[in-house]
Amino acid sequence: GAQDWKVLVYDSAGRDIISPLLNVAQLRKNGVTLHMMIDQDREPIPDVPAVYFCRPTPENISRIAQDCSQNLYSAVHLNFISKLERKLMEQLARDVIASSSAQVIAKVYDQYLDFVSLEPVLFTLNQPNSYLAYNGNGVTEDAIEGAMNRISYGLFSVMATLGSVPVIRAPRGGPSEMVARQLNDLVGQAVSGSGGASSFFESGSGVATRPLVVVLDRSLDFVTALNHSCTYQALVDDVLDYSMNRVQIVDDAAGAGAKGKKMKTYDLEVETDSFWKGQAHRMFPEAVEANRAELDACLERETEIKNRTTTDAGAEAASSKGAAEAADAGGGTSELLATVDSLPKLLERKKKLEV
Repeated sequence: GAQDWKVLVYDSAGRDIISPLLNVAQLRKNGVTLHMMIDQDREPIPDVPAVYFCRPTPENISRIAQDCSQNLYSAVHLNFISKLERKLMEQLARDVIASSSAQVIAKVYDQYLDFVSLEPVLFTLNQPNSYLAYNGNGVTEDAIEGAMNRISYGLFSVMATLGSVPVIRAPRGGPSEMVARQLNDLVGQAVSGSGGASSFFESGSGVATRPLVVVLDRSLDFVTALNHSCTYQALVDDVLDYSMNRVQIVDDAAGAGAKGKKMKTYDLEVETDSFWKGQAHRMFPEAVEANRAELDACLERETEIKNRTTTDAGAEAASSKGAAEAADAGGGTSELLATVDSLPKLLERKKKLEV
Protein backbone atom coordinates (compact mmCIF):
# COMPACT_ATOMS: atom_id res chain seq x y z
CA GLY A 1 0.00 0.00 0.00
CA ALA A 2 0.94 3.67 -0.35
CA GLN A 3 1.36 3.99 3.44
CA ASP A 4 3.98 1.21 3.62
CA TRP A 5 7.54 2.41 3.08
CA LYS A 6 9.34 0.55 0.34
CA VAL A 7 12.45 0.63 -1.87
CA LEU A 8 12.21 0.73 -5.66
CA VAL A 9 14.96 -1.04 -7.60
CA TYR A 10 14.99 -0.77 -11.38
CA ASP A 11 17.21 -1.11 -14.42
CA SER A 12 17.59 1.47 -17.18
CA ALA A 13 14.52 0.19 -19.02
CA GLY A 14 12.40 0.40 -15.86
CA ARG A 15 13.69 3.90 -15.16
CA ASP A 16 12.74 5.06 -18.66
CA ILE A 17 9.21 3.68 -18.24
CA ILE A 18 8.65 5.25 -14.82
CA SER A 19 10.31 8.67 -15.24
CA PRO A 20 7.76 10.20 -17.70
CA LEU A 21 4.90 9.06 -15.44
CA LEU A 22 6.03 9.66 -11.85
CA ASN A 23 8.33 12.25 -10.35
CA VAL A 24 10.11 11.91 -7.01
CA ALA A 25 7.25 13.53 -5.06
CA GLN A 26 4.71 11.16 -6.60
CA LEU A 27 6.90 8.15 -5.84
CA ARG A 28 7.19 9.31 -2.23
CA LYS A 29 3.41 9.73 -2.08
CA ASN A 30 3.15 6.05 -3.00
CA GLY A 31 5.54 5.05 -0.23
CA VAL A 32 8.79 4.83 -2.21
CA THR A 33 11.52 6.28 0.00
CA LEU A 34 14.48 5.24 -2.15
CA HIS A 35 14.86 4.40 -5.83
CA MET A 36 18.09 2.85 -7.05
CA MET A 37 19.58 1.13 -10.08
CA ILE A 38 19.78 -2.64 -9.87
CA ASP A 39 23.43 -2.75 -10.95
CA GLN A 40 24.75 -0.35 -8.31
CA ASP A 41 26.03 -1.28 -4.86
CA ARG A 42 23.26 -0.92 -2.29
CA GLU A 43 23.33 -0.92 1.50
CA PRO A 44 21.15 -3.47 3.34
CA ILE A 45 17.77 -2.20 4.61
CA PRO A 46 16.55 -5.43 6.23
CA ASP A 47 13.31 -4.04 7.71
CA VAL A 48 11.93 -2.59 4.44
CA PRO A 49 10.49 -4.47 1.44
CA ALA A 50 11.77 -3.86 -2.09
CA VAL A 51 9.89 -3.63 -5.37
CA TYR A 52 11.97 -4.64 -8.40
CA PHE A 53 10.98 -3.36 -11.85
CA CYS A 54 13.31 -4.58 -14.59
CA ARG A 55 13.73 -6.66 -17.70
CA PRO A 56 14.07 -10.43 -17.20
CA THR A 57 17.68 -10.71 -18.37
CA PRO A 58 20.31 -13.19 -17.11
CA GLU A 59 22.26 -10.31 -15.53
CA ASN A 60 19.23 -8.98 -13.64
CA ILE A 61 18.20 -12.46 -12.51
CA SER A 62 21.68 -13.08 -11.11
CA ARG A 63 21.66 -9.73 -9.30
CA ILE A 64 18.22 -10.39 -7.80
CA ALA A 65 19.38 -13.79 -6.52
CA GLN A 66 22.50 -12.13 -5.05
CA ASP A 67 20.38 -9.49 -3.28
CA CYS A 68 18.15 -12.21 -1.82
CA SER A 69 21.14 -14.22 -0.58
CA GLN A 70 22.49 -11.10 1.19
CA ASN A 71 19.09 -10.34 2.80
CA LEU A 72 19.20 -6.74 1.66
CA TYR A 73 15.45 -6.33 2.18
CA SER A 74 12.70 -7.90 4.28
CA ALA A 75 10.80 -9.06 1.20
CA VAL A 76 11.22 -8.83 -2.56
CA HIS A 77 8.37 -8.19 -5.01
CA LEU A 78 9.54 -8.93 -8.54
CA ASN A 79 7.84 -7.07 -11.39
CA PHE A 80 9.29 -7.95 -14.78
CA ILE A 81 8.72 -5.60 -17.69
CA SER A 82 8.17 -8.46 -20.12
CA LYS A 83 7.54 -12.17 -19.80
CA LEU A 84 9.92 -14.14 -17.60
CA GLU A 85 10.88 -17.15 -19.69
CA ARG A 86 10.95 -20.56 -18.07
CA LYS A 87 14.72 -20.93 -18.45
CA LEU A 88 15.38 -17.74 -16.46
CA MET A 89 12.69 -18.63 -13.92
CA GLU A 90 14.43 -21.94 -13.28
CA GLN A 91 17.79 -20.14 -12.96
CA LEU A 92 16.31 -17.80 -10.34
CA ALA A 93 14.79 -20.73 -8.47
CA ARG A 94 18.08 -22.65 -8.41
CA ASP A 95 20.04 -19.63 -7.21
CA VAL A 96 17.72 -18.69 -4.32
CA ILE A 97 17.35 -22.31 -3.22
CA ALA A 98 21.14 -22.71 -3.21
CA SER A 99 21.44 -19.71 -0.87
CA SER A 100 18.40 -20.71 1.24
CA SER A 101 16.77 -17.35 0.49
CA ALA A 102 13.65 -18.42 -1.45
CA GLN A 103 11.42 -17.16 1.39
CA VAL A 104 12.54 -13.58 0.69
CA ILE A 105 10.69 -13.53 -2.65
CA ALA A 106 7.10 -12.55 -1.90
CA LYS A 107 5.61 -12.29 -5.40
CA VAL A 108 6.61 -12.54 -9.05
CA TYR A 109 4.71 -10.71 -11.81
CA ASP A 110 4.97 -10.44 -15.59
CA GLN A 111 3.73 -6.88 -16.09
CA TYR A 112 3.90 -6.62 -19.91
CA LEU A 113 4.92 -2.96 -19.82
CA ASP A 114 7.63 -2.95 -22.47
CA PHE A 115 6.82 0.53 -23.81
CA VAL A 116 7.10 4.14 -22.63
CA SER A 117 4.05 6.40 -22.28
CA LEU A 118 5.13 9.94 -23.13
CA GLU A 119 1.64 11.44 -23.28
CA PRO A 120 -1.93 10.16 -22.73
CA VAL A 121 -2.20 9.29 -26.45
CA LEU A 122 1.49 8.89 -27.38
CA PHE A 123 3.87 6.01 -26.66
CA THR A 124 7.23 4.77 -27.88
CA LEU A 125 8.77 1.30 -27.81
CA ASN A 126 12.05 2.98 -26.80
CA GLN A 127 14.17 0.98 -29.23
CA PRO A 128 16.93 3.26 -30.61
CA ASN A 129 18.27 2.42 -34.08
CA SER A 130 15.45 -0.07 -34.60
CA TYR A 131 15.44 0.62 -38.36
CA LEU A 132 19.12 -0.29 -38.65
CA ALA A 133 18.49 -3.45 -36.62
CA TYR A 134 16.83 -5.05 -39.63
CA ASN A 135 18.14 -2.90 -42.53
CA GLY A 136 21.80 -2.31 -41.69
CA ASN A 137 24.67 -3.75 -43.72
CA GLY A 138 25.66 -7.25 -42.66
CA VAL A 139 22.60 -7.82 -40.47
CA THR A 140 22.05 -11.53 -39.86
CA GLU A 141 18.74 -13.38 -39.95
CA ASP A 142 18.95 -13.98 -36.21
CA ALA A 143 19.41 -10.24 -35.59
CA ILE A 144 16.42 -9.41 -37.78
CA GLU A 145 14.28 -12.00 -36.01
CA GLY A 146 15.35 -10.63 -32.62
CA ALA A 147 14.43 -7.08 -33.68
CA MET A 148 11.01 -8.23 -34.91
CA ASN A 149 10.42 -10.08 -31.63
CA ARG A 150 11.23 -6.98 -29.56
CA ILE A 151 8.86 -4.83 -31.62
CA SER A 152 6.10 -7.44 -31.44
CA TYR A 153 6.42 -7.83 -27.67
CA GLY A 154 6.40 -4.05 -27.26
CA LEU A 155 3.17 -3.69 -29.24
CA PHE A 156 1.68 -6.62 -27.36
CA SER A 157 2.46 -4.84 -24.09
CA VAL A 158 0.45 -1.84 -25.28
CA MET A 159 -2.51 -4.07 -26.16
CA ALA A 160 -2.30 -5.90 -22.83
CA THR A 161 -2.27 -2.57 -20.99
CA LEU A 162 -5.36 -1.43 -22.92
CA GLY A 163 -6.96 -4.81 -22.22
CA SER A 164 -8.34 -4.88 -25.75
CA VAL A 165 -7.92 -7.30 -28.66
CA PRO A 166 -6.81 -5.24 -31.68
CA VAL A 167 -7.60 -5.41 -35.36
CA ILE A 168 -4.19 -5.81 -37.02
CA ARG A 169 -3.38 -4.71 -40.55
CA ALA A 170 -0.06 -4.66 -42.45
CA PRO A 171 1.16 -4.74 -46.08
CA ARG A 172 2.08 -8.16 -47.38
CA GLY A 173 5.75 -9.05 -47.39
CA GLY A 174 8.66 -7.52 -45.51
CA PRO A 175 9.15 -6.76 -41.83
CA SER A 176 5.69 -5.23 -41.39
CA GLU A 177 3.94 -8.52 -42.10
CA MET A 178 6.40 -10.38 -39.87
CA VAL A 179 5.64 -8.08 -36.91
CA ALA A 180 1.90 -8.22 -37.56
CA ARG A 181 1.88 -12.04 -37.63
CA GLN A 182 3.93 -12.30 -34.45
CA LEU A 183 1.67 -9.78 -32.70
CA ASN A 184 -1.39 -11.71 -33.84
CA ASP A 185 0.09 -14.94 -32.44
CA LEU A 186 0.88 -13.31 -29.09
CA VAL A 187 -2.63 -11.88 -28.74
CA GLY A 188 -4.16 -15.20 -29.79
CA GLN A 189 -2.14 -17.10 -27.19
CA ALA A 190 -3.10 -14.62 -24.49
CA VAL A 191 -6.81 -14.73 -25.29
CA SER A 192 -6.76 -18.54 -25.35
CA GLY A 193 -5.03 -18.58 -21.97
CA SER A 194 -1.81 -20.22 -23.15
CA GLY A 195 0.31 -17.08 -23.34
CA GLY A 196 0.39 -16.13 -19.67
CA ALA A 197 -1.29 -12.74 -20.17
CA SER A 198 -4.96 -13.76 -20.43
CA SER A 199 -5.86 -11.87 -17.23
CA PHE A 200 -5.04 -8.57 -18.96
CA PHE A 201 -7.70 -9.17 -21.59
CA GLU A 202 -10.21 -10.76 -19.20
CA SER A 203 -10.20 -7.70 -16.91
CA GLY A 204 -12.03 -5.60 -19.49
CA SER A 205 -11.01 -3.20 -22.20
CA GLY A 206 -9.67 0.25 -21.45
CA VAL A 207 -11.13 1.50 -24.76
CA ALA A 208 -14.69 1.50 -26.05
CA THR A 209 -13.97 -0.30 -29.34
CA ARG A 210 -11.31 -2.64 -30.68
CA PRO A 211 -8.25 -0.56 -31.61
CA LEU A 212 -6.86 -0.68 -35.14
CA VAL A 213 -3.14 -1.43 -35.28
CA VAL A 214 -1.55 -0.59 -38.63
CA VAL A 215 2.04 -1.83 -38.89
CA LEU A 216 4.12 -0.02 -41.52
CA ASP A 217 7.79 -0.14 -42.39
CA ARG A 218 9.66 3.14 -41.86
CA SER A 219 10.99 2.99 -45.44
CA LEU A 220 7.48 3.70 -46.73
CA ASP A 221 7.68 7.27 -45.41
CA PHE A 222 11.09 8.79 -44.69
CA VAL A 223 9.83 12.37 -45.12
CA THR A 224 7.80 12.48 -41.90
CA ALA A 225 10.83 11.51 -39.82
CA LEU A 226 12.97 14.25 -41.39
CA ASN A 227 10.62 17.12 -42.26
CA HIS A 228 8.98 18.50 -39.12
CA SER A 229 6.57 21.39 -38.88
CA CYS A 230 7.60 24.55 -37.04
CA THR A 231 5.67 23.77 -33.87
CA TYR A 232 6.88 24.35 -30.34
CA GLN A 233 7.10 20.63 -29.50
CA ALA A 234 8.81 19.70 -32.80
CA LEU A 235 11.50 22.36 -32.33
CA VAL A 236 12.13 21.31 -28.73
CA ASP A 237 12.68 17.75 -29.96
CA ASP A 238 14.90 18.79 -32.90
CA VAL A 239 17.03 21.50 -31.32
CA LEU A 240 17.40 20.51 -27.65
CA ASP A 241 18.60 17.39 -25.86
CA TYR A 242 15.09 15.98 -25.41
CA SER A 243 14.33 12.45 -24.24
CA MET A 244 11.62 10.81 -22.15
CA ASN A 245 9.87 14.15 -21.54
CA ARG A 246 13.09 15.55 -20.10
CA VAL A 247 15.04 18.46 -21.60
CA GLN A 248 18.68 19.34 -20.95
CA ILE A 249 20.00 22.79 -21.85
CA VAL A 250 23.33 24.53 -21.30
CA ASP A 251 23.36 26.63 -18.13
CA ASP A 252 24.65 30.02 -19.27
CA ALA A 253 24.66 31.22 -15.66
CA ALA A 254 27.60 28.87 -14.95
CA GLY A 255 29.93 31.40 -16.58
CA ALA A 256 32.46 31.10 -19.34
CA GLY A 257 35.21 30.15 -16.90
CA ALA A 258 33.46 26.97 -15.77
CA LYS A 259 35.11 23.73 -16.83
CA GLY A 260 33.04 22.02 -19.47
CA LYS A 261 29.39 22.71 -20.10
CA LYS A 262 27.09 22.67 -17.11
CA MET A 263 23.65 21.36 -18.02
CA LYS A 264 20.28 22.10 -16.49
CA THR A 265 17.53 19.49 -16.59
CA TYR A 266 13.83 20.26 -16.88
CA ASP A 267 10.98 17.76 -16.74
CA LEU A 268 8.10 18.45 -19.12
CA GLU A 269 4.95 17.68 -17.16
CA VAL A 270 2.69 16.99 -20.12
CA GLU A 271 -0.47 16.52 -18.06
CA THR A 272 -0.07 19.23 -15.41
CA ASP A 273 1.81 22.02 -17.24
CA SER A 274 -0.99 24.14 -18.72
CA PHE A 275 1.40 26.09 -20.98
CA TRP A 276 2.90 22.95 -22.55
CA LYS A 277 -0.55 21.40 -23.01
CA GLY A 278 -1.87 24.54 -24.67
CA GLN A 279 1.13 25.49 -26.79
CA ALA A 280 3.01 22.29 -27.68
CA HIS A 281 1.24 21.85 -31.02
CA ARG A 282 1.05 25.54 -31.94
CA MET A 283 3.46 27.26 -34.32
CA PHE A 284 6.60 28.43 -32.55
CA PRO A 285 6.05 32.22 -33.03
CA GLU A 286 2.57 31.83 -31.52
CA ALA A 287 4.01 29.93 -28.56
CA VAL A 288 6.58 32.70 -28.01
CA GLU A 289 3.85 35.34 -27.95
CA ALA A 290 1.77 33.24 -25.56
CA ASN A 291 4.78 32.82 -23.28
CA ARG A 292 5.40 36.58 -23.22
CA ALA A 293 1.73 37.33 -22.47
CA GLU A 294 1.52 34.77 -19.68
CA LEU A 295 4.82 35.91 -18.17
CA ASP A 296 3.64 39.53 -18.18
CA ALA A 297 0.45 38.44 -16.43
CA CYS A 298 2.49 36.61 -13.78
CA LEU A 299 4.72 39.65 -13.21
CA GLU A 300 1.68 41.91 -12.89
CA ARG A 301 0.04 39.56 -10.41
CA GLU A 302 3.30 39.26 -8.43
CA THR A 303 3.58 43.04 -8.15
CA GLU A 304 -0.07 43.29 -7.12
CA ILE A 305 0.36 40.72 -4.35
CA LYS A 306 3.53 42.33 -3.01
CA ASN A 307 1.95 45.80 -3.00
CA ARG A 308 -1.18 44.49 -1.34
CA THR A 309 0.85 42.63 1.28
CA THR A 310 2.70 45.82 2.22
CA THR A 311 -0.50 47.91 2.30
CA ASP A 312 -2.53 45.37 4.28
CA ALA A 313 0.28 44.85 6.79
CA GLY A 314 0.40 48.60 7.44
CA ALA A 315 -3.36 48.83 7.76
CA GLU A 316 -3.43 45.94 10.22
CA ALA A 317 -0.80 47.62 12.43
CA ALA A 318 -2.73 50.92 12.42
CA SER A 319 -6.12 49.38 13.34
CA SER A 320 -5.37 48.23 16.89
CA LYS A 321 -8.25 49.97 18.74
CA GLY A 322 -11.94 49.13 19.01
CA ALA A 323 -13.84 45.89 18.61
CA ALA A 324 -15.12 46.79 15.16
CA GLU A 325 -11.68 47.71 14.00
CA ALA A 326 -10.33 44.44 15.42
CA ALA A 327 -12.94 42.46 13.52
CA ASP A 328 -12.04 44.25 10.30
CA ALA A 329 -8.39 43.55 10.97
CA GLY A 330 -9.14 39.86 11.51
CA GLY A 331 -10.93 39.67 8.16
CA GLY A 332 -8.07 41.52 6.51
CA THR A 333 -5.56 39.13 8.07
CA SER A 334 -7.24 36.01 6.71
CA GLU A 335 -7.48 37.57 3.27
CA LEU A 336 -3.84 38.61 3.49
CA LEU A 337 -2.78 35.06 4.41
CA ALA A 338 -4.69 33.64 1.44
CA THR A 339 -2.97 36.13 -0.85
CA VAL A 340 0.47 35.31 0.54
CA ASP A 341 -0.21 31.56 0.20
CA SER A 342 -0.83 32.01 -3.53
CA LEU A 343 2.55 33.68 -4.06
CA PRO A 344 4.79 30.53 -4.06
CA LYS A 345 2.70 28.89 -6.79
CA LEU A 346 2.81 32.08 -8.80
CA LEU A 347 6.59 32.35 -8.45
CA GLU A 348 7.00 28.70 -9.47
CA ARG A 349 4.84 29.36 -12.53
CA LYS A 350 6.92 32.44 -13.36
CA LYS A 351 10.13 30.44 -13.02
CA LYS A 352 8.91 27.86 -15.56
CA LEU A 353 7.86 30.53 -18.03
CA GLU A 354 11.22 32.30 -17.77
CA VAL A 355 13.06 29.16 -18.88
